[in-house]
Amino acid sequence: MRRIRSVLARIAGVFAGRSAEDDLRDELQSHLDLETAENIRRGMPPEEARRQALLASGGLTQAAEAVRDQRGLPSLESMVADIRYALRALRHSPGFTAVVVTTLALGIGANTAIFSVVRGVLLKPLPHRDGDRLVYLRHSREGPGGANVTFSVPEVRDLRTGVPSLSGIAQYSSWSVIHQSKEGAERFRVGLVTGNYFEVMGLSTVVGRPTGQGDDGPGASPVAVLTHEFWLKRFGGDPAIVGKQLTLDRRPVTVIGVLQPAPFFPEQVDALLNMVNSNHHLGASMVEERTHRMTEVVARLAPGRTLEQARSQISEIYARMHGDYPEAYDAGSRYHVAVTPFKDVLGERARLTLWLLMGAAAFVLIISAANVANLTLMRGVRREHELVVRAALGAGAGRLRRLLLAENLALTILGATLGMAIAVAGIGPLTSLAERYSPRASEIRLDVVVLAFALTLSVLLASLLAFVAWLPKEGGLAVAISPGARRASGGLRKQRLQRALVVVQVAVSVVLLAGAGLLTRTLIRLAEVDTGLTTEEVLTMQVPLLTDADRSIPAAKAAAEDRYERMRSEIAALPGVVEVGVGSPPLRLSEVVWEVKAEGKVAAAGVTPPRAEVRTANPEFFRAAGIPLLQGRPFASTDGPVSAGVVIINQMLATQLFAGEDLVGRRIAWTGDIVRLYPPSAGWRTIVGVAGNIRDGELDVEPGPAVYVPLSQLGELGGSLAIRADSNIAGLAAAAKRIVRRIAPTAPIENVMTVAQYKDRTFSPRRLNAVLVSSFGILAVIIASVGIAGVLGFSVSARRNEIGIRMSLGAGPGRVERMILWEGGVLLAGGFVLGIAGAFFAVRVMQGLLFGVAPHDPSTFIGVAVMMAAIGVVACWIPALRAARIDPAIAMRAE
Repeated sequence: MRRIRSVLARIAGVFAGRSAEDDLRDELQSHLDLETAENIRRGMPPEEARRQALLASGGLTQAAEAVRDQRGLPSLESMVADIRYALRALRHSPGFTAVVVTTLALGIGANTAIFSVVRGVLLKPLPHRDGDRLVYLRHSREGPGGANVTFSVPEVRDLRTGVPSLSGIAQYSSWSVIHQSKEGAERFRVGLVTGNYFEVMGLSTVVGRPTGQGDDGPGASPVAVLTHEFWLKRFGGDPAIVGKQLTLDRRPVTVIGVLQPAPFFPEQVDALLNMVNSNHHLGASMVEERTHRMTEVVARLAPGRTLEQARSQISEIYARMHGDYPEAYDAGSRYHVAVTPFKDVLGERARLTLWLLMGAAAFVLIISAANVANLTLMRGVRREHELVVRAALGAGAGRLRRLLLAENLALTILGATLGMAIAVAGIGPLTSLAERYSPRASEIRLDVVVLAFALTLSVLLASLLAFVAWLPKEGGLAVAISPGARRASGGLRKQRLQRALVVVQVAVSVVLLAGAGLLTRTLIRLAEVDTGLTTEEVLTMQVPLLTDADRSIPAAKAAAEDRYERMRSEIAALPGVVEVGVGSPPLRLSEVVWEVKAEGKVAAAGVTPPRAEVRTANPEFFRAAGIPLLQGRPFASTDGPVSAGVVIINQMLATQLFAGEDLVGRRIAWTGDIVRLYPPSAGWRTIVGVAGNIRDGELDVEPGPAVYVPLSQLGELGGSLAIRADSNIAGLAAAAKRIVRRIAPTAPIENVMTVAQYKDRTFSPRRLNAVLVSSFGILAVIIASVGIAGVLGFSVSARRNEIGIRMSLGAGPGRVERMILWEGGVLLAGGFVLGIAGAFFAVRVMQGLLFGVAPHDPSTFIGVAVMMAAIGVVACWIPALRAARIDPAIAMRAE
């Protein structure tokens, strides 16, 4: 009944505008009045009676604190009061507040931005239904040219019937088609899929329907499902696109649906088509030949089955395939199948880079937290008197700790708010970086989980800072509150903690600088890489004129050659143009790779023939592209479709086949299944020249074997124009495109860029890596320098009396300077030694991102040492100069 009356009274007090704190004080005051009245009744004078009542209760403030502590959690009014007090206190310290909030914003903002990328690419659940059940099967060979060789249709059939741990297996083949419309021609990157692809992948459509079993087989109608991103970009999100027909490779294809947003592997595509859209994929060689490998495989684990069970069963069925069809799996190639969770495959190229950046950002946060902790300790020394007074007035340790927590929480929340603005600004560049490594870059965003991450960091930092601060002990309040007890130094333990925090800051800065230095040197090494071209004043543009079906039609091939020749001659007449050639684009990997054998050479047992990129070129191509001819001659106009087959091979293939022998006039031929699948490739071809190696693809990958075939003997492969000029090559792009558009108005014009632009595009992911880590390193050094200067400056302030006495006893300004510099040098040396040791271990994880630089590169570490020493000396010198200018008389008088 008493509790009900208390609750009703409290509710009435709320309506009357009273708080729980008012009620508590009134109640305590009434107890004090009753005790005072009782003392008066015992014969005490009124003043003495009230004093004795106060002594018995411990004071109103102490009694109120005791009641609050008994309640457990602080009341809402108490928390609000703490926050209001904290904000008032921070307003009275604008410099401290600004520095702390900015420092925390940099640390929290960097971590939030990087975490949003890590979450989007590596941690976020897949948008697919039961995405954790999806697996990717990779068929590889470890022999020469070892890479993903994909699967053949017969191999997929064996897997479907022999692996019960997989409830579904779908096929996917990368393909491209030319889309013809009123606006012109454009290339679509597409995937050719089996009807069960969407069911296995766990994907649905936002408009229309996906493909099904009825869309398989030669009797099915050609259909397409657009990807969500392409639908929005190319068709403006128009739902009426479903049911319409697109002309792809001069074939009408009906759009039946638009897919939900989802990442794709191995590449982003514009649409997914059923197999009937490719005559090749329905041909007998594709369907029946076990070595005709052109399809990727994704699968779904059956309910109750594990990844290890699937791997075991696939290993068994694959061993059986080797035994049943030994001719399809030569021992020298060492074929094997890997089964990997689909989520891991999507992020495998990005994993090392993103975790490296996350680690760098975490280091920045550590430095920021250490610096703020130091600032908090310095400020806490000046607030010791305030805390002692509060404790003397009855504030318990819990109450003081809550007050500090409220103050630090206000700081970290302000820092997180500003940090979120920094994170928003950084999302764009980070997403561009992620796009180079993972198809999940479109899933990067600042969502609720990322915001919760930032809030969690804020709370953790606030808690850490609140418990770093010193609180007065109950037994020493009388001494601590006395006028002579003021200690600006804050005690030996706090000084040691401050110095330890500075050492940590320096050590982490050294680690970040070492990583930044190695990545920067990698960029320098890449810039020095010789592409193999004799000039970079080359503009390339791809102009495909033939579809897949056209390549088997002689008339279509002849017409395409004629148009290429007209383009070549008209562009060559432009001012400044030196030469124009037609062939496969330089510095780009060819999609055609065939096995090669040399006449008179017998491969050793268990050794497979080398695999070489197949490229085309017209007579002017080598000079136009800047590819040097080391031996022999270029192609001639007489190397036509009816003349003897000729080739030019690169130096890498020459070394593999002939190893120092005179090879001009020798003959090579394609071998393996390509001869049966593509009869025009059969027969011996005479080597008429040897070309220099060029770095096709990434600049940090060694050149591979390559074979050049006359354009007129093989047909278009890549369909690229190489335009060489004496200067201002980029300025010729517009004029060259106009000529191409007039001669071939329905042909797409793609990848128009100079060699320099292509190299820059190759550099850009590594450059962004280096810029980010370098930015973190520079930021860390700045914060660490401020930390060193701050701690030494605080030490100088605390030791003014000592320094004054030293100087009055004969110590000159120079000696005082050296004393402070020695203290800073000890901190700097300790942090540097610890940082170098940490860097030796840390840089090993980034070895996969380096090129031409060893992880423990001496010049990098020497550069880091010189830089850190120079910055550290400057940071130490500022407080040292301040100490040297102290007037002994003024310092001692002030004490």
